[in-house]
Amino acid sequence: MNISEFDSSEFDYLNAGDFSQTENKTVAKTPEVTNIERFWNLTGNWGEFGSYFGAGLSVSLIVRAIPALIPSAVILIPAVGLGLAVFTLASEGTAKLRSQLILIAVATALIAGNWDAWQAWIIANSQLLIFSFALIVITLGFVGAQIWSKLNVSK
Repeated sequence: MNISEFDSSEFDYLNAGDFSQTENKTVAKTPEVTNIERFWNLTGNWGEFGSYFGAGLSVSLIVRAIPALIPSAVILIPAVGLGLAVFTLASEGTAKLRSQLILIAVATALIAGNWDAWQAWIIANSQLLIFSFALIVITLGFVGAQIWSKLNVSK
């Protein structure tokens, strides 16, 4: 092919303008969620919460029944909880909802399985807890008053 035989008119469509109208644009439709689907999602979440709560309560009570497992539970349960909390903060969508659900269920199970230990700890340390709470309230009140007075200086 000689350069003199080259016909550039066949490439004129490249400069013809905007071709966005001719492209097929498909708009993704969001599926409508019916009431029965909402109901099954809700009951599924409650069912999942119940299963994780039951598993956490079982583990908690097994650890109470076999005292030799206490060191492993003291190390393993917070480690798993911390890992799940980090995953919850990093995830989005249904994974975030599921991990939050698991965290709530396991925390509730640990409190429910060891409620007497928590109660004994609070009662045994009640004077220290009350003193610490009062000290924190007084300190925060003083700091808040100082900040408030600095912000509202009369001119």
